[in-house]
Amino acid sequence: MEIRTNAQDTQDYLTDESNIHHASPENVQAVYFPENEDDVIGILKEASSSNTRVTISGAGTGITGSRVPIHGGIIISMERMLQLPSRENFETLEFQAMAGKANLLLNREDGRLLVPSGLTLIDIDNGLPYDLFHPTDPTERTAQIGGNVATNASGARGFFYGSTRDRIKGLRMILASGDIIHAKRGECLADENGIINFMTQSGQSHKVRIPTYQMPGVKNAAGLFCQPGMDLIDLLIGSEGLFGIFTEIELMVEEVPGQMIADIAFFDDVEAGMGLVDDLRPLKDRGILSLEFFNDTALDFIREEFPAIEDNALSAIFLELSSQDPELPEILATLLKKHGSLRDWYAGNRLDNLELKEFRHALPDKLNAYLKQHDSYKMGTDFAVPPKAFREMMAHYQAIGEEFKTQHPREGVHYTMLGHIGDHHVHFNFIAQTPEERVTASSLYLKLARKAIELGGTISAEHGVGKKTVIVDGVETPYLELMYGKTGLKEIAEVKKVFDPDLLLNIGNMVPFEYYD
Repeated sequence: MEIRTNAQDTQDYLTDESNIHHASPENVQAVYFPENEDDVIGILKEASSSNTRVTISGAGTGITGSRVPIHGGIIISMERMLQLPSRENFETLEFQAMAGKANLLLNREDGRLLVPSGLTLIDIDNGLPYDLFHPTDPTERTAQIGGNVATNASGARGFFYGSTRDRIKGLRMILASGDIIHAKRGECLADENGIINFMTQSGQSHKVRIPTYQMPGVKNAAGLFCQPGMDLIDLLIGSEGLFGIFTEIELMVEEVPGQMIADIAFFDDVEAGMGLVDDLRPLKDRGILSLEFFNDTALDFIREEFPAIEDNALSAIFLELSSQDPELPEILATLLKKHGSLRDWYAGNRLDNLELKEFRHALPDKLNAYLKQHDSYKMGTDFAVPPKAFREMMAHYQAIGEEFKTQHPREGVHYTMLGHIGDHHVHFNFIAQTPEERVTASSLYLKLARKAIELGGTISAEHGVGKKTVIVDGVETPYLELMYGKTGLKEIAEVKKVFDPDLLLNIGNMVPFEYYD
């Protein structure tokens, strides 16, 4: 196992893709690179005995500062956790991953897949047989599966297949003490008083009271999961490293649903695209796998790379279909005509489908390049709202975007909108070029967050909340407090203290340190 102690070698682990939160290299003692579960246990036992803070680091693709070691201590990077020991009733699939030799353990009979937590989504795709796939489809394919579990990531195909949570049947988690929780879905449930009693591998009994706040009835990744009779495994999923380190994840994989067909349709207004989506959502069970939205400013970023985009296109809808229902393409063609599509690009074969997927994933890269070129800053939302409130939220996005432009007139892009319209989950991104614009964007961001909550939605549908804060009445406030208040955050703190009584792991995620008393 490699250990790096040189401050220069830790630089890549002091921020994440958001580039918002930064840690000081002087406060980081070392970066550890465990290669197996025993390595993780040894590191945590040593940290526990010396009362050393620990930050767990995935691939760095997060945008909430979750992996940023703002409180110092040591970093445990999971990038070399690529192999698992062989297991009875599981076939070992060996392959070359991005970071080295790797394996997956597959039980083809029941579709169970055991995955080491350091593998990326690309790795899992490459390691599986051609006829099987892991359908959770976040935009950033270099994200590690452990990070996906920690944030309950979803992505485009979440519309059909659900979030990471919906794919998980088992987890191995190492606590700060070095003890192990091996959670299997359905084996450990909350009682009528909201208490979960569980036992660690060493035989230690624990009980935890789940939070009492009410989660919104939408796609959600904000705070700890809680509901009556819930499963222990669902408390662990989306816990953002507060409780322990995932070493092994048991997923349910799917057979590839025939030929996946992609289509991008362009419209000369936003309402027409939303009308198409309204007609397609009820057809989900027939094989509508994903429904994605782009507004005109989002399209502007990729017009140079894709010059065939209609000049007067003000929105686009990207969708994926399963070819198992032969009537779907004809239904789609009828609906495109009904809603006045300017043009659509239809991918009826694998090569064309890959090209359209490149279109879907081109925007983040182009946007990041624009930000660097113009010394700009992106402040993106992650809100989802109930279906009946979606159009009101979209109108609010538009009004806030225009307010931002009015307050800071200039050339260039002020905002973009894109994302998972099938789940009523569109990302609004402020593009700020000056410190003054950042202040305005922060204020308007708060307005949008409050609107989403008012409409019964969530402030984080897939990214988690990490160490994000907002300024409320001049006071820096934990982001999650907007939804659940101080009481909710204190409940989360009490849950953490059951799993991590010495408060060593990922301090600052969800709940600031001062909330632990």
